[in-house]
Amino acid sequence: MRALTIGSALGRHLVALAAFLLPLTARAASYALLTPPSSLEAGCFGPCACPITSTTTYGSFDLVYTGSDPLYSYYDVQRYIASFNNGPGAVAIIGSGTYRIGGEFALVQELTLDLTIWGQPAQHFDSGLIPVGAPFPRIDASCALHDFSCEDSVVVVDAVPIDVAGNLPPPPGVGLQAVWPNPSSGAVRIAFALDRPGPLSLTIVDLEGRRVRALVDDAEMPAGAGGLDWDGRRDDGRVAPAGIYWALMRWSAGVDERRIVKLR
Repeated sequence: MRALTIGSALGRHLVALAAFLLPLTARAASYALLTPPSSLEAGCFGPCACPITSTTTYGSFDLVYTGSDPLYSYYDVQRYIASFNNGPGAVAIIGSGTYRIGGEFALVQELTLDLTIWGQPAQHFDSGLIPVGAPFPRIDASCALHDFSCEDSVVVVDAVPIDVAGNLPPPPGVGLQAVWPNPSSGAVRIAFALDRPGPLSLTIVDLEGRRVRALVDDAEMPAGAGGLDWDGRRDDGRVAPAGIYWALMRWSAGVDERRIVKLR
């Protein structure tokens, strides 16, 4: 009984620690896939000897805290979006899932994903309960379609929260407010708000943080609501390829970002 009590106490401590590490300002965070090793793998796993093919995935998702019990903290994985190349590739994988982290005697995790790949029916990928290999809030887990059988498909997820320049999210009503339509096949409207007049930069960047289009660069803006349009083109006038981009806003009081999914 004493051992069980000590183990339960340790489990509660691990859950509390894991929940604390995710930014407390919103209990939600946008994540970016690290490439490599994030990928879609297919082939023979376990003791089988046939080769495994691996295709790198570029993308992002949102992690939203939903609650805790004495052993685990629970999160929803929302808006999982990935492509097979950085920028020019069409969106190939979409879906959602769940994540839990905690444990009674050691820190463990489980990631599940229900994914649609190239428009096919959704499939359920599951990591099972596995040891935590990287300090949370980083997530490093491989999710299998058939429990890592001799013929299987595996989604490798290595992801970190997107935290531009180490800044905390801006207070409600300040920063980027909305991007619509999103996803989009054409132009998008990017709405923002400033708490004070001053210089503003609003830039479209790709998943690697490289500038695609500067909508405004260090221009004086009044306080209050505003908006700018991105027509889907690069600085050189060429149409940016389909893929995942970020609207990056910098002003005197902070930094903010919003994901944009460009369909064509």
